[in-house]
Amino acid sequence: MHITHCPQCETAFKVSPQQLELAKGWVRCGRCAHVFEAALYFETPPDIPAPPLPSADAPSLFRAAMAPAMAAQEVKPSHLKTESVQTTDEALPFKWVVAASVLVMALLMQLVVSQRDWLAAEEPALRPLLSAMCSCEVKWPREPEAVLIESSSFTENPQGGYTVQLRLKNTQHHPVAMPALELSLTDLQDQVLVRRVFTAEELSGKDHVQALRDVRSTLNFELDEKVSKRITGFRAFVFYP
Repeated sequence: MHITHCPQCETAFKVSPQQLELAKGWVRCGRCAHVFEAALYFETPPDIPAPPLPSADAPSLFRAAMAPAMAAQEVKPSHLKTESVQTTDEALPFKWVVAASVLVMALLMQLVVSQRDWLAAEEPALRPLLSAMCSCEVKWPREPEAVLIESSSFTENPQGGYTVQLRLKNTQHHPVAMPALELSLTDLQDQVLVRRVFTAEELSGKDHVQALRDVRSTLNFELDEKVSKRITGFRAFVFYP
C-alpha cells in the first residue's frame, strides 16, 4: 500500500498496487477530480518500478480504472498540518475560558466592593480587607427600613422648653448606621408649624445601632412662645440624609 499526493490540492490517498496495475498507474483525486500519475507523487518511493507511461489509448484505460481510483481511501495530508490544526482548535477554547474567568472575577470584585458595608456588618473581621480592596472607608450599612421608632413622646417641661423621648429599634441581624430624625410639630388642623432635623450624633453618641438592639434618646429644645401656644401634636420619622 502506497500514499500518493494530488499535485493540485495536495490531498493524500492510499493506493494499492492492484489499483495502480489496473489503471496503468493513473488515478483521479477524490476531492478535486484532478487526474495524475500516482507513482510520480508517492510519499515514499516504492520498491517496485513505476508502471509504464500510458499509450495512446490511456483515456480508455483511465475510464476503466476510474472506479478503483475513486474508491481509494483519503488520508490526512501530513502530520505537521494535522498537529497545527489541533493546537489552534484547542487554544481557542482555552483563551475563552481565561477571558471568561477574568470577567467573572472582575464582576465579583465589583459586587464585593459595592456591598462592602453590608459584608463588614455581617462579618466584622472582613472590614480591614474590604477597606484595602476599595481603598476607602467601610461604613455601617444604611437601612432605613430596619430602624423602627418603638415609642416616642413630646412633652412641655415645667421649667420651660420641650422634650422629645424616643426608643429606636434595629430589627436586622447585623448592625446598621444610626439614622437622623425629622421632627414636625403640628397644630389642630395637623398643619406643620415647626420642622427640625436632629442628626445621628444628636440622637446618640454612637454611629450605629447593634443588631436586634434598641437605642433610647432624649432631645431638649426651646420654641418661640407664639408658636408653642398653637402646638397640639407632633410627627417623627427616621431617615438617612
